[in-house]
Amino acid sequence: MAITSAGVGSGLDIESLITKLVTADRTAPQTRITTRKSELSSELSAVGTVKSLLSSVQSKLSALVDDGALSSVKASSSDETLFTASAASGTASGSYDVEVVALAKASKKISSAISGGADAVLGAGDVNISVGSKSFKVTLGSTDNTLANLRDAINAATDNTGVTASLITESGGTHLLLTANETGAASEITVSSSLMSFTSKQPGSDAHLKVEGYDVYSASNTVTDAVEGVTLNLLAAKEGTTNSLSVATDSSSIQTALNSFIGVYNTTMSTLRSMVSYDATTKTAGALNGDSLVRGAIQQLRSIIGGTVSGAGSFSNLADIGITADASGKLSLSSSDFTSALTKDAASVQKLFNVSGGYGKQLDSMLDTLVGTDGSMVSRVDSLNSQLKTLANEQDSLDARMTAAEARYRKQYTALDTMLAKMNTTSSFLTQQLTAIANLNNSSGSSSSG
Repeated sequence: MAITSAGVGSGLDIESLITKLVTADRTAPQTRITTRKSELSSELSAVGTVKSLLSSVQSKLSALVDDGALSSVKASSSDETLFTASAASGTASGSYDVEVVALAKASKKISSAISGGADAVLGAGDVNISVGSKSFKVTLGSTDNTLANLRDAINAATDNTGVTASLITESGGTHLLLTANETGAASEITVSSSLMSFTSKQPGSDAHLKVEGYDVYSASNTVTDAVEGVTLNLLAAKEGTTNSLSVATDSSSIQTALNSFIGVYNTTMSTLRSMVSYDATTKTAGALNGDSLVRGAIQQLRSIIGGTVSGAGSFSNLADIGITADASGKLSLSSSDFTSALTKDAASVQKLFNVSGGYGKQLDSMLDTLVGTDGSMVSRVDSLNSQLKTLANEQDSLDARMTAAEARYRKQYTALDTMLAKMNTTSSFLTQQLTAIANLNNSSGSSSSG
């Protein structure tokens, strides 16, 4: 506020009057805006919490159903020094005989020994290198033509077709070793050059294994097409020795994911109930006491979880696979009962969640209506933010009106101050004149008496 001299002329406390008038004008609308903003902010925070919790339930559910954790299988090898294995979700259970006959190897070509080490000068010339059917050429000029320069040029070539050059020094000199970046017979290296001669150090070869006695060949030691859904990582060859590969439902991973979902579900339900509750004893209401949308969500979740599913095979409800609810609706999982259900019919456990009308489908659909892109909770958040934006505009408008009102009051009271100052000046002048006249009359009277 600018420093003013209002009231100086009249002696009135005009600044105080202006402040009180502006405050009186602001109080009612400001109280309404402040109160409503507080209400909307509290509701927005509570609704945001609900949305976040329900989204977490949906996220945990998504990780569980369809091709998620419920379809987890574990592949294992009877001798992990020879090969390890992993399986994709949904891979059929089974047991297979596996023999690792030979590992895939990368082609290697090595040059003749060069005296002088890495700094040995080779002279100008070309080195033509092919990897399989693809080739490239490296040319050394009259300078920068040492053995190290050649190694670096090969590795840095933009058209390098898949070979790495390195230097090996032994008592007879230094060799340039070329190694194919990929294993397999199809990546065999051929090289020709007038600068040096090369011999084969190791021919490129495919991996060879037998699955159930059938020959399988692979350019890589990571074999993905021998058993559907299974990846075999070959580590060592032991021809004539058969080991077993087993693929089975991964009960541990499934239970971990299921318990994770149950934990988030229980936390969500407990929090939602608290938000819509009212404690008559303490007369304390939850942040969303009586909110129909949240109460409806609680009822729908409990209804789905407590319902039955048809077309799932051996099981029709969660209790059949060891998932039960207490009086408050809190879920718990019996590890032994769940393991028993998986052993009995793992496919039906999956169907209980994944079939049309299964728990997973019902819950996901219901949650999507709440927290999906066009969900009710999303719309609710958008509406609350819109109302807060409107209040912010109202606050700006009120501030502008109060600034104008203050200016108006100041103008009015400044004019009053000026008028009163003039009147005070006139009054003082008249008083002085009347006093002077009275004094003159008194003086004249005294002279006459004398």
